[in-house]
Amino acid sequence: MSISQSVPAGDRPVAAPPQTAAHVVGRLLGDCGVEHVFGVTGSGNFVATSALIEAGATFVAARHEAGAVSMADGYARAGGRVGVASVHQGPGLTNTITSLVEAVKSRSPLLLVTGDTSDGATRSNFYVPQVDLVTSLGAGSERPRHGQEVASATMRALARAETERRPVVLHLPLDVQHSPMSNPADGAAGSKGHPTGGFPPPSGNSLDRLVAAIEAAQRPLILAGRGVWTADSRVAVEELRDRLGAIMATSAAAHGLFAGNPWSLGICGGFASRPAATIVRDADLVIGLGVSYTKWTTRHGTAFAPGATLVQVDNDPAALSADPRVDLPVEGDVAATVNALLERLTGIRPREQRWDVRLGAEAVADSAWNVQPFHDETGDGRIDPRTLSLLLDGLMPAERTVVVDGGHFVGFPSMYWSVPDPAGYLFTGAGFQSIGLGLGAAVGAAIGGPDRTVVLAIGDGGLHMSLVELDTLARLRLPVLVVVYNDAAYGAEVHHYKDSGADLGLVRFPDTDFVRVAAGFGIEGATVRQPKDLDVVARWLACENRGPLLLDCKIVTTVVADYQAEAFIGH
Repeated sequence: MSISQSVPAGDRPVAAPPQTAAHVVGRLLGDCGVEHVFGVTGSGNFVATSALIEAGATFVAARHEAGAVSMADGYARAGGRVGVASVHQGPGLTNTITSLVEAVKSRSPLLLVTGDTSDGATRSNFYVPQVDLVTSLGAGSERPRHGQEVASATMRALARAETERRPVVLHLPLDVQHSPMSNPADGAAGSKGHPTGGFPPPSGNSLDRLVAAIEAAQRPLILAGRGVWTADSRVAVEELRDRLGAIMATSAAAHGLFAGNPWSLGICGGFASRPAATIVRDADLVIGLGVSYTKWTTRHGTAFAPGATLVQVDNDPAALSADPRVDLPVEGDVAATVNALLERLTGIRPREQRWDVRLGAEAVADSAWNVQPFHDETGDGRIDPRTLSLLLDGLMPAERTVVVDGGHFVGFPSMYWSVPDPAGYLFTGAGFQSIGLGLGAAVGAAIGGPDRTVVLAIGDGGLHMSLVELDTLARLRLPVLVVVYNDAAYGAEVHHYKDSGADLGLVRFPDTDFVRVAAGFGIEGATVRQPKDLDVVARWLACENRGPLLLDCKIVTTVVADYQAEAFIGH
């Protein structure tokens, strides 16, 4: 089997004994426990990738480099470990840029191994200033200058990806790759990655101010981001909530963090229901833990009352200075900060001072999307996307991983589909607002979290941009449910410009029969125009050893997701 296809462990190509720096890279990554590598091989990354396969990893061949990085991103988010991708230098690397930026903005731990032109080879067709390029995007870089630095650079890059929680690119110049190495471990001795210890707790002054703000608040809201999840602090945060009588909400990236907790409003911001948004706006103190106050989360600055005090706890100083609306920035580890608060705030608030008691659990329950009324517009061969989303939420197993691509449709699965925890929700359009990254992420999520049913929500526009990875999905026969919200358009632009008098023909297209397209790749498909067409999902779930299933859902084109009204403010 050629390694241009998927090569599982135990079916390895016969390789010569490691003898170059490129072999050392693959061997070390394998020794460090890398189990999967996603990529597109070329001459610049072939040897290192082959050595990694020989060392025990499974290679998953993508059809495009952007797909490879999205797969590694999805693998990292769903599996809770560093995702690894491998691509050729020059155009191989530049093809990853959109996926790489999304991973940077989403703080995904990801190692991207790529070739590079030799020092001075600026006339090479493959030349591009790679380190400057990826550094400008916010990714980390490691580039060994000679063979003796390869091992330490490799170990350092892998450690940085994990501890810094961002993509780190390992650039391997061709001449360095070819350096003879007498021992695969040459250069590894004494190599040190970044420290793996926790971040420090907040300063005493910051903690004093935070405690004072909490004691003065009448209606505290705990707003948790993915930083709470990565810090494994859900239980501690819920204990803090219990003491304060606070209400809780999450960013989109942390969707599912408080699944099952009766005091959680779900996602804050654009994806919140109107009753939930009303409760959030009534808070007089917002305690942001490991969360970025993005336009999504703040509903373009309208989510919180003007007089509310906003707190942000983060270990990244850059994150703390990103939003001038924050009144109390607290630099420190989320887990350490919450534990320090629990030590200081030992008592339980009197019943008459608790917001949860005064508000009532019924108000929180009544804010859930699945109980909000709407007029079902299913008809004329098209299904209402709200009806579609509600029905699918009831059909899918509770243990699920939901991957959401970008586009207007994102409001529907994000509002109506529950997830068990943040590892079960991968919004690939959240960081960079790109479309077309979801299919690759779904492949990675299915491999990184095989014990859950993976469901991909994607628009027709995003699927057209990533069609080549249907081949990967079919080749690996992954049990992924692909739900296409098909309005034959770039729906966000249609709804944004429909009253402007502009020519919407620029963003509308002839309808695509994705069932026929999927069949060409060997994937089962079904067209959904009304609720009974979803019977195929139950049959699919009942099958053992099932492969992928694609639903081409012809949705009503006039239904606008609630978040859309704020989506383009300031654009």
